[in-house]
Amino acid sequence: MAVVGANGAGKSTLLRIIAGAAAPDVGNVRFFDSDGEIAVEKRYRHVSWSGPNVEFPPDISMRDAFKLHFSFRVPWAKPEQIAQIIRLQTHLDKKLRHFSSGMLQRFKVGTALFTQSALLILDEPTAFMDVENARYVWQLIEEHLNGRTFVVATNDPAEAEKFDVRLRL
Repeated sequence: MAVVGANGAGKSTLLRIIAGAAAPDVGNVRFFDSDGEIAVEKRYRHVSWSGPNVEFPPDISMRDAFKLHFSFRVPWAKPEQIAQIIRLQTHLDKKLRHFSSGMLQRFKVGTALFTQSALLILDEPTAFMDVENARYVWQLIEEHLNGRTFVVATNDPAEAEKFDVRLRL
């Protein structure tokens, strides 16, 4: 599903609420699997997400950021493999503070994409990327969904058209 709307429409807020990173002012979000309802405190095990509000410590290397993230989560691949797939293998030991905006975005999307989860949420996954890298990231997303439910927020009509289900805010 694509969540579409202008800047300030609430796309990121909605995705943060779905991901469990923010609480709604009114109502609630409930998750279920084959065993029943999933408790809020266990929701993170079922969701991987990336967005502008997802931050990693800037003074650690990408390798250490992967280690930190995957100490809580289960990866689909080893960090070195992920770095190669997202075309950042030569930057594994570089501190995140020295990444360009586009490189940092690829790292964040790659981290979410290669985290085992039932739900993948990406908030403007190609923000800060040039056309070539944006096209490549969409290719990676399509190749590595692994049967997950996928929700994306975008204000790019071309990106939204890739989805049969679109929610306009």
